[in-house]
Amino acid sequence: MMAEEVNLAEQHQWEAGPDEEIKIPEAFITQLRYEIVVLGLKKEFTFRCSEYKWDANAWRFNHVIIDTSKLNAQGDVELKRVTYHPYLELVNVPFMVVPAPEGEVQPEEGD
Repeated sequence: MMAEEVNLAEQHQWEAGPDEEIKIPEAFITQLRYEIVVLGLKKEFTFRCSEYKWDANAWRFNHVIIDTSKLNAQGDVELKRVTYHPYLELVNVPFMVVPAPEGEVQPEEGD
């Protein structure tokens, strides 16, 4: 079987129903080494990335995967969605870095 061709320089998005599995090409998830917890005023959120560094006046995170699933009013997943960004920058936002857990990126309940 041939590996699916991917372009890590372009944004991507994958969706699945609440009871379905999201199919993300392996190239997007095998490089994820860090989980970033952004400590917002109203709500924390997390994303995973391959590397991060201070770049001029912002923190730059490369190869970012974010769970952007759609939740209903009760907090149940209506649509599983994962978004990939080649990079993301944070300016004046507190965050914490932890090693990413082993395994695939799965949408977490309540994110």
